[in-house]
Amino acid sequence: MNQPQLIIKTNPPTWLKILVIILIGLSIFFRFTNLGQKIYCGDENWTSVAISGHTVAELQQEAADSKGTISITTFSKYQHINPERGVADTVNYLITSDPQHPPLYYVLVRLWAQVFGDSPTGVRSLSGIISILTFPSIYWLCLELFDSAIVGWVAMALMAVSPLHLYFSQEARQYSLWMLEIIVSSAALLRAIRQENQSNWAIYSLTLALGLYTHLFTVFIMIPHGIYIIIQQQFRFHKTLINYLLATIVAFLMFLPWLNVIIKHLHTAISLTSGYTIKWIDNPFELIAIFLIRLTRTFFDINLSLSLGLWSSLELEGPVIYTISELILSLILIIYLVYLFFNNSLNKPVILVFLLGLIPGMLLIASDLFTGGIRSIQIRYQLPLCISLEILVAYVLAFYIFQEKTWIHKISQLMIVVLLIGGLISDVNFFKTSNWWIQSSSTLIKETSEFIKKLDKPLLVTNNSPINLGAILALSNYLPKLPLLPRADDDMRPIKQDYNQIVFMYNNSSLFHQIAEDEKYDLKVIRVLNPPPGGLWEFVKIAHK
Repeated sequence: MNQPQLIIKTNPPTWLKILVIILIGLSIFFRFTNLGQKIYCGDENWTSVAISGHTVAELQQEAADSKGTISITTFSKYQHINPERGVADTVNYLITSDPQHPPLYYVLVRLWAQVFGDSPTGVRSLSGIISILTFPSIYWLCLELFDSAIVGWVAMALMAVSPLHLYFSQEARQYSLWMLEIIVSSAALLRAIRQENQSNWAIYSLTLALGLYTHLFTVFIMIPHGIYIIIQQQFRFHKTLINYLLATIVAFLMFLPWLNVIIKHLHTAISLTSGYTIKWIDNPFELIAIFLIRLTRTFFDINLSLSLGLWSSLELEGPVIYTISELILSLILIIYLVYLFFNNSLNKPVILVFLLGLIPGMLLIASDLFTGGIRSIQIRYQLPLCISLEILVAYVLAFYIFQEKTWIHKISQLMIVVLLIGGLISDVNFFKTSNWWIQSSSTLIKETSEFIKKLDKPLLVTNNSPINLGAILALSNYLPKLPLLPRADDDMRPIKQDYNQIVFMYNNSSLFHQIAEDEKYDLKVIRVLNPPPGGLWEFVKIAHK
């Protein structure tokens, strides 16, 4: 790649455009088909609570006020829009119950649901629409980076078949919007540098503010942007650097109202995210291996991971052959891209792509290695790195597949065919399944609902912790007739009605231990999660002889 980069700056061939248009058409089909068939998981149910305008405290109070057995559908009102509550109540939910999530996506989805409905299909469709906007956005970013339409078309092809993008386009959360803002803010920065004027810098500042109001990790995008400006200006205090600093300051000033909310409710935010800071993986090499393995699922993923809950390990990532192949592919990809970086064969703007992936990824994994935690292996936090990998792979492939017929030209052609076919296989697999490993709670919801459906006369016991209430909200979509017994963990009152099976999703309450000592019941352990005390336990009433 030391020769002049003339070929990738020519007009894309017609066959490439037709291929990409077909792939985008297929991706749109996959995005909007079976939207309601996927399990509406725990996190998505909290999106619905936000839309309803209720708060977690109200939901907990509802559970605490119940005097006995109630229907699980008692909580259905927390899953639907309340005409008496508006957008301000959605924002109030976030302030009081979920302050670590900024309000932009939730305000948008509330307004969207008022028009298109608050069913899982209606709520998820917003993410699908947003994800379509990433195609022209990635094309624009590639034009700003490489001045190459060919790279833009190849990047759109890779994004169209990416199982990662498909998953987030069908999830009722903010990550599809965050990916769009990562791409747009980076393109806006390059445009502001290229065309130095106030309007371009104002647009860039606005994209940063919107990013901050979507996800707090947008700060990790601002850091590589700043480092790139410093490198691009050769460490001189130039007009461009001054404009960047002013744009960044303005973005932070616009974000101050929500920053104040986070500071005031910091305890709530920390308590809701503390699970990711616990050291669930003791071996640092295992953590790094899982981190590398999951990066390859940007391109190929057939849902073989078995992880449930927060805890994960290398053996839960899938069959040994599968994980080893992913690990080797990830290492080859990263080593080759690092080689390109230090070989001085990339143009200056590509440094931004490297920084965009490297800085957030390394900050998270360094934090986990030195302080404990599993934030680095949560793929939704690594979206900047995943996007960077797609852009860099698109750049390399676009450069080589149009070169003279050499061995590396043939390898590049084979690689793009493999990536596109692998992505399509992943998409078809995702199309057919009802749950995906990324949202591990969906697996437990599926197992629990299928298990309870087979029981004769079950009762589900729950407490009012947010985790268990989230599971109850999810189960209410699949078990509308299930009787529910909300109980405080220290409540020792006996169960009045006669049930053949009593099911618990946690094992640390007084009632659980009381029934465990009752000779009339036989305890069956169905599933034990890590971290405790989550899982699934069944008490079966012993028939009298």
